[in-house]
Amino acid sequence: MRLTATRKTVTACVVASALALALAAPTTAFAVTSAEKQAEAQAVLASLNTMQAQLDQASNDHYLAVEAQQQAEADAQAAQTRIDEASAEIADLQSRLGTRAHSMYKEGNSTFLDLILGATTFSEFTSRWDLLVSINQNDTDLVNETKALRTEIEEQKAVLDEQTRVAAEKAEEAARIEADAQATVAAMESTYNSLSAEVAALLEQERAAQEAAQAARADQVLAAAAQSAQAAQTAQAVIPQPTTDAIVPETTYTQPSGGGSYETMDSAAAEQLVSSGGGTIVGYDANTGNAIVDRAYAALGTAYSYGACSQDAFDCSGFVSYALTGGYDRLGSTTTFMSNYQQVSDPQPGDIAVNDGHCGIYVGDGKMVHAATYGVGVVEGAVQDGMIFVRPN
Repeated sequence: MRLTATRKTVTACVVASALALALAAPTTAFAVTSAEKQAEAQAVLASLNTMQAQLDQASNDHYLAVEAQQQAEADAQAAQTRIDEASAEIADLQSRLGTRAHSMYKEGNSTFLDLILGATTFSEFTSRWDLLVSINQNDTDLVNETKALRTEIEEQKAVLDEQTRVAAEKAEEAARIEADAQATVAAMESTYNSLSAEVAALLEQERAAQEAAQAARADQVLAAAAQSAQAAQTAQAVIPQPTTDAIVPETTYTQPSGGGSYETMDSAAAEQLVSSGGGTIVGYDANTGNAIVDRAYAALGTAYSYGACSQDAFDCSGFVSYALTGGYDRLGSTTTFMSNYQQVSDPQPGDIAVNDGHCGIYVGDGKMVHAATYGVGVVEGAVQDGMIFVRPN
């Protein structure tokens, strides 16, 4: 009896072990490795970077479309105003011409003959003749002015029709861009929401690594610029230099493949970031006394939102607008900043770092504060690839 019980116990243990192994086997076979999770995080970051670039471009295009729409509406209104003014002028001219015609019809040509023949001296004759010529010329001028105004009205009507068409077209374009941008926003939010906690943590690690790589490259460019500046100072102390400034070749580095954006600065710009004495990189405090930079730092941590320029959220150009003015009215887009402000080669804290799709406030040391992307918000980071520096007026 005891042997039978023992056999039953052993059999039960074997069955239980086999069942446990059977249940565990699928988990082991389909477990996601850390390398796969890392690859997923890298793919997600690349996708988010691409979508953010699309949003940055959409923000710029939307602003330009709205600006073009507003300009077309203003031009159409100006054309309508001129049409109304010209119509009023024509009415006045027609009234004056009508009065003259009525007078001529009523009095006939005898009045003119009497005026000429009634002259008693040659001087009086010529004077009266000149008066009649002047009256006729005035009538001719009134007729010609009326014709010119009618021609102008036709031209202004053409302008009105064209600008009305452009305004409607740009309004439709702006609406389409807005809809596409909102779809991109939804895709980004969906991407974030679908991440597991582990992949989300890995994503932040990837971002941190990307930012560290950007900062390292910026340090290299600044260090090379400092060495170049020091060498130039040494050469100037030994060899007389011409009065004109020497041309300094540009030193750039480009974005590596695989996603992400990296900073670039020319050597002439970078040299301005070092002191003339020992080549030490110029720094600054968080509370700088520079109103633009102070506002930029004060906004650190504010959320990113497409098209936003508010206390609660910014996109990149909305953030720059706030930093420049302290208000929440958008000044423009990246295109506006690049075209309206003067480009400089000696970037100073408070300048704008900008390229076709993104912008931020330059704060020194090759860094800028900018509204980066969803899930990141306003942060301090390296100046990005292809950016130039422009100085607010």
